[in-house]
Amino acid sequence: MEFQAIILCGPGTGLAPLVSPSLPKALLPIANKPMLYYALEWCQRAGLSSVIVVCSSGAEQPISQYIALGYNSMQTSKSMKVEVVAHDGETGFIVKALKDKIKLDFILLPCDFITDLAPQTVVDIHRNQPLKTIGTGIWYTNSLDTLDKQTLKPNLTIHTPISNRHPQLLDIYPRPKANNQFHVRMSMLWEYPQATISTSLLETFIYVFSRKALDYEFGDANAGSAVTSEKGASGESLKWKKPWTSVVRDIARDSWRHVKSADRHTIGMYVVPKEASFIRCKSVSAYLEANRLILRQSSYIPPPTTATAKGAAIGRDSLVGIGTVMEEKTSVKRSIVGADCIFGRECRLSGCVVMDGVVLGDGVHLDNCIIGNGVLIEDKSRLVGCTVEGRYVVRKGTQSKNEVLRGYSAEGLLDISDDDEDEAIEDGDDSEDEDDDEVNESELVESEGEGIDADDDDLFDRS
Repeated sequence: MEFQAIILCGPGTGLAPLVSPSLPKALLPIANKPMLYYALEWCQRAGLSSVIVVCSSGAEQPISQYIALGYNSMQTSKSMKVEVVAHDGETGFIVKALKDKIKLDFILLPCDFITDLAPQTVVDIHRNQPLKTIGTGIWYTNSLDTLDKQTLKPNLTIHTPISNRHPQLLDIYPRPKANNQFHVRMSMLWEYPQATISTSLLETFIYVFSRKALDYEFGDANAGSAVTSEKGASGESLKWKKPWTSVVRDIARDSWRHVKSADRHTIGMYVVPKEASFIRCKSVSAYLEANRLILRQSSYIPPPTTATAKGAAIGRDSLVGIGTVMEEKTSVKRSIVGADCIFGRECRLSGCVVMDGVVLGDGVHLDNCIIGNGVLIEDKSRLVGCTVEGRYVVRKGTQSKNEVLRGYSAEGLLDISDDDEDEAIEDGDDSEDEDDDEVNESELVESEGEGIDADDDDLFDRS
């Protein structure tokens, strides 16, 4: 296929305390396979020959080891080359910096998505766009009632009607806050009088782009020519030093802002159909739902004999890793258990995700919990809806509900909250965008089927 992929692997701030320096977000297990595996498998099904995995410098070693010793060893075909590149900074600048490695049109992907949407569908949608379409973005609607809606943080986007043959992105604004006016540019409305404001669609962060986009010069009537202005110290255009979502937004704005251009590039849109499932693991609740989705979609895998030898009851709706040992009268339902775990007598698990090397004492009951690597939960403990940090020790008889159990460290005390890191897309805005005001969502009339999350991509730290 005449495309190559770029998979961006960020720190996963919203997945704390499950991630750590030794377990970056991309390697967090979903149904006992690293999160990155599913993005690579999606690329494999697309028939891509080249994939660039981009991670922060701190995550380069564990991710490179997984690619070399884990993923590559599982593949019977070596037709897809996977290269790991360490790069810190804004996602737009990262993509620009990879220009010399990108030889073909490219598909930009996050490492945190789970979907049954066929990759060929995404590619075909882009191929069938008008010639002036330089890139196509994919959006989806949340179909999970159990997902914490506060973690979705939808922004506003303006686009042509989704019912059009070729919907087009026009603009993106920060997520709404109360008591703010919303100003729409008249130049856009004159050209697109049927423009629609959307409030509920979510960004998949899957984009198919022409390689010529890497030569794009913002605000130039002859967009597509080599960049020659506003250079930074690194030699790259300052216009690219922002989140990729902001880069896409700026290209979309150029499609109507520069009326003298006879050949303006546009950004196409595609919404994942309701029949397909799509989840981005940007939060703990989304991570739990992604595990459940994979569990429902996967065929039954018999548990290892070490888990059943002493009479433990493991439901056919559960997955248990190799080397896990369970004592008598232990019951596991609708749960995923990692490798090399040890469960005592009369343990009860329901709707849980338990990672590798976890030890449960006798009489431990877990309900809808996520348990990190190497956790020790002592006898008679009862946890409901809890998230437990890796290596944590839960003392005997602990009773907890809807809590995050984690140790204290200097690193933990300095953690920045997800809300502080995800400052929407204002940080990438140009000073000229003085009318990018936030909006009171109650003042809007939402169109059928429209809406989008144009938040910070949450893929890399913003330094």
